[in-house]
Amino acid sequence: MGPEALQKEWLTTDDLIRWLGIGRTLAYQLLMTGEIPSYKIGRVRRIRRQDVEMWLEGNRFRPGA
Repeated sequence: MGPEALQKEWLTTDDLIRWLGIGRTLAYQLLMTGEIPSYKIGRVRRIRRQDVEMWLEGNRFRPGA
């Protein structure tokens, strides 16, 4: 994901895949289960950057926890 994508408030599914370095199947699984919130706008799905950052923080590895 390029620097311009990191500045965007709304990400595409492809942005999410590139940012997290995950596969398409896992990305859609996270979105469809609501683990990472997304918004359907017409025929496209959008993800708020802030929601991804919160999800990442909540899934941070904490040794001994």
